[in-house]
Amino acid sequence: MKQLIPLLGLLLGLSSVVYAQPELSHWLINSDGATGTFWNGVAFIDNGILCDVETVQYSADNVYIHASGVPRYPTGPFNDGNPSQPTDQDYLFRIPRNPVEGPVGGTATTLGHIGVFINGVVLFNPLDAFSYNNQGVWHQNGGFFELDGFDCAGGHPAMGKYHHHMVPKPQNNSLNPLTAVCDEAASPSLFTLDPNVHSPLLGFAFDGYPIYGPIGFNNADGSGELTRIETSYQLRNITQRHDLADGTVLQPNQWGPDVGALVTPAIPPGASPVAADLGAYAEDFEFIEGSGHLDIHNGRFAVTPEYPEGTYAYYATVDADWNPAYPYFIASYRGVVAEDNFAAPGPPGGGGASTQVVIDEPVETWAGTTGIQPHTALTWGLYPNPASERIQWIGKPPVQLEVRDAKGRLVTTASSNSVLDCSDWPNGLYLIGASGFGFRRLTIQH
Repeated sequence: MKQLIPLLGLLLGLSSVVYAQPELSHWLINSDGATGTFWNGVAFIDNGILCDVETVQYSADNVYIHASGVPRYPTGPFNDGNPSQPTDQDYLFRIPRNPVEGPVGGTATTLGHIGVFINGVVLFNPLDAFSYNNQGVWHQNGGFFELDGFDCAGGHPAMGKYHHHMVPKPQNNSLNPLTAVCDEAASPSLFTLDPNVHSPLLGFAFDGYPIYGPIGFNNADGSGELTRIETSYQLRNITQRHDLADGTVLQPNQWGPDVGALVTPAIPPGASPVAADLGAYAEDFEFIEGSGHLDIHNGRFAVTPEYPEGTYAYYATVDADWNPAYPYFIASYRGVVAEDNFAAPGPPGGGGASTQVVIDEPVETWAGTTGIQPHTALTWGLYPNPASERIQWIGKPPVQLEVRDAKGRLVTTASSNSVLDCSDWPNGLYLIGASGFGFRRLTIQH
């Protein structure tokens, strides 16, 4: 009975613990003064720009992110002749903390940044700003036409604005890499895909919904095996680009190039012609509902490690070889967009700005604590719960876990971020956690 008293007290106390929200706790704040590096053709050299996120401020409704837009991981080379290097963008973004669903059908994304990763680097939509014959009918897929210009981390700069069109992982973190740039200059990027671990929360779109990496639970309720979350955008079965996926029949002067025909990219100047294979243009894809896990926006409502009650989330999608899969992040915004995140007219420093965000409400500065414990009990989760076959505990920093039964007896220990086999555990209530982090209730139900 003596063993049960502290255990019951712990169970009762769990309901009073308040955990930080992911939109506050998951930003990579620069606390060591680190600066970015770029490839100069021979080696990576320091660019002198503070990397990652500088400050996180918040109110009840918004989170404000101040960042340079320069990552901690090395950038370059950009083998398409891009002369630009990442520069300090002095971003100030606003992320709504309580996302609201927008108009039916969503809101189209625009060129330029459409969201921000947890390290302050921005993401772009799939397009590269050009179209066949400049007609605005067949829009070039940046993941096709700009592939040679992405560095090992999967990003590149546009007039100094470093960004990702596609999943921010090393390009050689693939079963069949599309380029050999990582052999020239390796970079870790933001994360590494591991099919045995739920992918991390990578960032937030400007409608406030989170963006996850490609590995998640097969079922939206948090049950099922970990799996590659698949987009429902598929390549069309066409050999000629004479009509659109919605059935629109184009006039001959609006036709795109036949699939496989040679076209000359708009950039860089003087580029050699390339074969316009299927997938070269955004209009080569069509949404087929139910063909993947995700909806027309490239997201779904799902239970995730950071949102045990579930959330709508977008996913950075990849194919079976773990290479980026169109539309890469967001096909359209599901929620109401915080439009002040978009640039003011004119170039930064010349009458314009990278964003139009102004903090006009009382805010606090996020210090990485909740009043419970500094940066410890903030970012861990246990999934699924209830469980029958296996459990995954995800959190940081790594810890040694303990699993105890309802009588307080030690069942097993394991390292965090591992998968526990619970298929032979008796049905009932368990506690799982670690000293200094607290414990959470786990129900085993076969």
